[in-house]
Amino acid sequence: MLYRMESGKIRTLAVEFAAADHCNLRCSGCSHMSPFIKPRIPAEEELVRDMGRLATVMFADEIRILGGEPLLNPRIVPLLKAARASGIAARVCLTTNGLLLHKMPDEFWANVDRVNLSLYPGARPSDRRLEQAHKSAARSGTKLILEELLTFRTTMVTEPHPADAVTSMIFKTCKNAHLYHCHMVHAGWLYKCACPSVLCEFLGNMDQSGYRSELDGFDIHGAKDLRNELWAFLTDAKPLDACRYCLGYVGYEQPQHQLSVKETRDARSRPITRKTHLSKATFTKESLSYLGRRIAEAVTGKPRW
Repeated sequence: MLYRMESGKIRTLAVEFAAADHCNLRCSGCSHMSPFIKPRIPAEEELVRDMGRLATVMFADEIRILGGEPLLNPRIVPLLKAARASGIAARVCLTTNGLLLHKMPDEFWANVDRVNLSLYPGARPSDRRLEQAHKSAARSGTKLILEELLTFRTTMVTEPHPADAVTSMIFKTCKNAHLYHCHMVHAGWLYKCACPSVLCEFLGNMDQSGYRSELDGFDIHGAKDLRNELWAFLTDAKPLDACRYCLGYVGYEQPQHQLSVKETRDARSRPITRKTHLSKATFTKESLSYLGRRIAEAVTGKPRW
């Protein structure tokens, strides 16, 4: 799980905060379901309140500001400043598709340590604007990382799968939850990944109900013994109910492309199920890797993710 106690605080790799739930792209493989989510722009006060409370018992290597597309938030600079001032993490990082990066002022660059720029085929900044981003990053000492994303891994499904051993292994092999610590802080709750924070809306658009995000989350402000209750939540090995709607890291890889507006109106227009989109070869490989880590952990006594 890669958590540890240090100076009385829980150490993690990261915590995440969505500066916008929606996006200016319609990527077919969006694991945050942004093409199907209504616009939401949280105020920086939400970040201050939630991260400030967590910072009393938790410290991360980095706080990741993402989306959706975070640069759709008109107050992205105050939000970045709030992220740094919260004391929750050593670094402030931001992930963007870069289409609005040329509009960012010097103050933006001065308040972020790393910008991860995801480049999608047919929907990427021009070479001139990429060069501009490199120059802005160099002036501020910001690390700029460009990543070409030509394929996507199928994650969200349109029909839930059973809460069985396969679903349990999907959770156990999920790198977002266990390796990369994509722990989303959203409206007073902390989730092990981004999925629970938007799943109710995604399912509601398909006339599906019954999922309760609070059962997969940690109530930041409701905890009485914040540190110990948070530790118990993070290290709990029980699969999330949200895992019944996700393929984690064992879905098929497919070419990256943009959905049509019509396709975003109803996710059911592109049926995705565990039966049709789980890669058996990948599932076998990840399962064996998981078992190998558990054996090595038992032999060496050293934790593996």
